Amino acid sequence: MTKENALLSSLFVNLKGSKKKKEDWISIAKRCEEIARKTNSHKAVAEKLGVSPELVRAILSLLELPLEVQRLIKEGKILFDAAQRINTIKDKKKQVEVAKTIAGLTSHEQREIIQYAKKYPNSTLSNFKKRVTSTLTTEKMHVAIIPLSEESFRILQNESIRKKLTLEKIILGIINDWRKKKGKSN
Repeated sequence: MTKENALLSSLFVNLKGSKKKKEDWISIAKRCEEIARKTNSHKAVAEKLGVSPELVRAILSLLELPLEVQRLIKEGKILFDAAQRINTIKDKKKQVEVAKTIAGLTSHEQREIIQYAKKYPNSTLSNFKKRVTSTLTTEKMHVAIIPLSEESFRILQNESIRKKLTLEKIILGIINDWRKKKGKSN
């Protein structure tokens, strides 16, 4: 088997089938680059591999990222999709900052931080990262739809205006008062 055939077969195995790749994206990109140098065409590489020229271009573009970013991709701390998004940031220093910030986060968190970095290029990412990665405590809520006569609704609405509270707070107050009374009678 020739060296080119060996490269093509290892790339084929990595690019076809499972989403989980046998090798890291930087190694895959270097193999693609080696074949691309011989053929002088992304399209020829794509045809040999049975993938789109856009995918080949996207893979090769990883090699344009700073070495520090490439290292994080090679270690699997930055996903392919996130690496592509980092590549759309023009400033190389910002690319490194973003890569360090998102390393090891989930795909969704990586995407959110990259979007923020692109929208606010002069911002500090550490505070936004804390916000994205912090767990929110949520309270379970139930919604009740209650048919009210026009008269009942007006009474509640007037009380809402008089007490300068929302209609929701007025109704919750009535329910809480009822619960307190109910608790005393038991």
